[in-house]
Amino acid sequence: MAFFLTIHFSLITFHVQATEEPNNPLQRFLENFKSLEASFVQSLINEKGEELERTEGILYLQQPGKFHWIYTTPYTQKIISDGDALWIFDEDLEQLTIREMGEAINQTPAGVILGNSNITEHFIQVDLGKIEGFDWIELTPRDIEAQYDNIRFGFDDNKLGMMIIADSLGQITRIDFSDVKTNLELDSTLFSFVIPDDVDVIDERQQ
Repeated sequence: MAFFLTIHFSLITFHVQATEEPNNPLQRFLENFKSLEASFVQSLINEKGEELERTEGILYLQQPGKFHWIYTTPYTQKIISDGDALWIFDEDLEQLTIREMGEAINQTPAGVILGNSNITEHFIQVDLGKIEGFDWIELTPRDIEAQYDNIRFGFDDNKLGMMIIADSLGQITRIDFSDVKTNLELDSTLFSFVIPDDVDVIDERQQ
C-alpha cells in the first residue's frame, strides 16, 4: 500500500509517493563514508517563507565523530569537534564556548551524517522519493524534546546535496552543499582547537 505526501517546505514543494520498500539513499551514502569536504550556503527562512539570514562557509567531516564547520560570510564562526570536546568560537565576539559531545550528537544532523547515530533508535525515517533531481530522506526525532521537528537530506547520485531542518518555531534552515568531496585524507589539525589569547572562555564541561 502507498500513501501520498504534499509538503510545502523551504521553497520546495514535496508531492511524492512513499512506499513500503524505501530507496534509502542515506544508508547508501553512509555505507562507505569516511570523510567529507564541502562548501555550503545556509539560509534561515521564517514561517512566511521569508529569508531572514544567509551565511556561507566550509564543512569538513571525518570518522569517527570529528567535524569542522566554519562560517566565513557575513561573519566568522568555527564549530569544531575532535569527537570528545566541542569548541564554538565566535571570532567577531572573541568568545569561545567548550562543551562535551557525549551522546547528544547522536540526535543531531551532524551525528546522522557521520553515521554515529542508530537511526532507527533515534528517528522515524521516511523515504520521500526523488524531487527536483534529489533523492530525499526525512528523519523525525523520537525525542519529543528535540529542538527540531524533522531533518530532510537530499542526495544527488549518492552525494549529499542539500539538508533542510524544520525547528519547533516554524523556521526552516536550508543548507545547499557544493564542491562535495568524499573520503579524502584530511589534516588532523582541522579537528583540534588552540585557544587564542585574550578570548573569553566559557567552559561548560566544568559546570
